Amino acid sequence: METEDKDIRFIARFYREDALNTNRAWQQLGIDRKREKPAWYIKAALIAASVCLAVGFYWWQTYNRQDWVTIASTAQDLKEVTLPDGTHITLDKNTDLRYDRLAYGKKERRTELRGRAYFDVTHREACPFMVEATSATVRVLGTRFSVATGQGKTTAAVEEGKVRFYNRTGKEAILTQGMRASAYSSGQMEVEEQTGPNAFAWKTQVLVYNETPLKEVIGELEEVYGIRIGHVPPTERLLTATFDHTPIEEIIEIINQTLDTKLDITK
Repeated sequence: METEDKDIRFIARFYREDALNTNRAWQQLGIDRKREKPAWYIKAALIAASVCLAVGFYWWQTYNRQDWVTIASTAQDLKEVTLPDGTHITLDKNTDLRYDRLAYGKKERRTELRGRAYFDVTHREACPFMVEATSATVRVLGTRFSVATGQGKTTAAVEEGKVRFYNRTGKEAILTQGMRASAYSSGQMEVEEQTGPNAFAWKTQVLVYNETPLKEVIGELEEVYGIRIGHVPPTERLLTATFDHTPIEEIIEIINQTLDTKLDITK
């Protein structure tokens, strides 16, 4: 009991009212103890957060949406196509072209090609037109050109304007009127300063030959008409002729009569 009295007297001696103020102590430490938020404030904050989350999700979903449109030609006929920006395309036989309808024309005009096509691109300075193929990409603002892809090679030929042609390894070339470039899956690239007169014959159906070696003629005919020609003579012969929408059977007959050959269609 005597010990407890001593303790009480010790406390009474040093006790001062308001000497221990916890709020003041927190302020001296630089810590602001704010009052708890009322229930309505918390509820409003939760609603605002939910709205922001919903808007963000909607934006993300819309921004990342894709709607691919695929256009294909048959094995028998070419196909004419006009894209939303007015760009006109001629698809060769057995060719597929696709583009994302929702993204096309916003920042760029990107297309993907399998086969061969001729492009007459509407000029838009701020929105480049692009063709993605197997081994290369063609990028333009407005011009006329063709792209062919297949068998590990992509080739572009320019009829008018200027295009940027680059392969998957980063090699690139600027092609102008009359030039052609080919990119191979191996990474190699070839550029021709001047194409022949029949670079777009598959589309125009017009073939022009002036003292052209017969083997070169046969190669172009097989490519344009999708056939195989047999009984090609081993000796070199030169052909001068123009064929304008001429059936292949008639062309073979004219060559046989002109060069005294016995060519025939094997496929």
